[in-house]
Amino acid sequence: MRKAFSICAAIVTTFTTAAAHAQGSVSLQGFGYPPGELSTRALGTAGALGDIDPRSPINPAALGIRPAAQIYAQYDPEFRRVTAGGITAGTTTSRMPNIGGVLPINDHFVIGFSAATLLDRTWQTSSARLGDFVTDTVPFNERLKSDGALTDVRFAVAYSPNSRIHVGVGVHTFPGSMQLTSNALFPDTTDYQSITQLSEVSFSGKAFSAGVAVDVLPGLSVAFSGRKGGTARMFVNDSLFTTSNIPDSYSGSVAFSGIPGTTVAIRGQHDDWSQMTRLSYAGATGVDANDVSAGVESSGPQLGGFPLLLRVGVRRRDLPFLVGTQTVQETSFGGGIGVPIAYDRVTFDIAVLHTSRTGVAGVTERAYNLSFGLQVHP
Repeated sequence: MRKAFSICAAIVTTFTTAAAHAQGSVSLQGFGYPPGELSTRALGTAGALGDIDPRSPINPAALGIRPAAQIYAQYDPEFRRVTAGGITAGTTTSRMPNIGGVLPINDHFVIGFSAATLLDRTWQTSSARLGDFVTDTVPFNERLKSDGALTDVRFAVAYSPNSRIHVGVGVHTFPGSMQLTSNALFPDTTDYQSITQLSEVSFSGKAFSAGVAVDVLPGLSVAFSGRKGGTARMFVNDSLFTTSNIPDSYSGSVAFSGIPGTTVAIRGQHDDWSQMTRLSYAGATGVDANDVSAGVESSGPQLGGFPLLLRVGVRRRDLPFLVGTQTVQETSFGGGIGVPIAYDRVTFDIAVLHTSRTGVAGVTERAYNLSFGLQVHP
């Protein structure tokens, strides 16, 4: 008890720096991991269908492609293993990164609402440490935990003057919060009191998006979209800390559907994550990132008179925040299946991706990312 005040002061001083590097994963640096705002269907092609999929809230024009009233949600657990210095640790992270609905108004207009995870910052670490407090060197167990996410809430409208051309616009708000918890647990409870420090970080932001999808030839379509970020604000313990911008994002894809029942797509995306660097009070450095994917969706055997949809794809992208001075690259291989249920009134999608993250010397990270999506068509 007599030394609790000085220990508390030392931990407050070091907590922010420790949290910046203690996530225990190269994919969870900075403000967190970007799931990509992709539906389970798009994840089955490793993201290749992202700009032509109405359940992926990226290109608002995609709402007008074969519009159908629906509500949807998905659950995406990740099973991750990180090896560093000969030590391997495994963790599981559960996410619900995408929910929303689509509603056709008439033959030309479709509206959509979605809430998708832009960045997920959920992690927990525990380590034994030695701290120098006043004149003593004291062993203690440090537990760091982060809970929270930055969410992209979008309302979008698509207009289709005919069956070949679709344009769309969207408005976005970005609510978010993250709670950082630091626990210092001392084995000697006679002289030292365990300490818990809490830091609440919250966000607000806005953006505007627009996109187009066009069938340029029979069986060949192109799609382009962009999101222009507006002002982003970060609050620490309810006080405005700093302002910056939501990252700009641009993407485009080419899809070939000349083979009956099959779509082959390639897609590229660029995100200006460096615009978030000014928001960081923990030393995270954002880097502009590229994302390239290719995939196939094809009709398979029938179930109840409706075809199963089989998917496969590959993806390579940069993650948004540096580890020290090193950029993390992510490579994913995966596939998926779409299962019609109740005479195609319900669709159940499953995707599985094996992901590796490289670029940090002496550290390897491997993960299995699963996704389960449910769509209900009233």
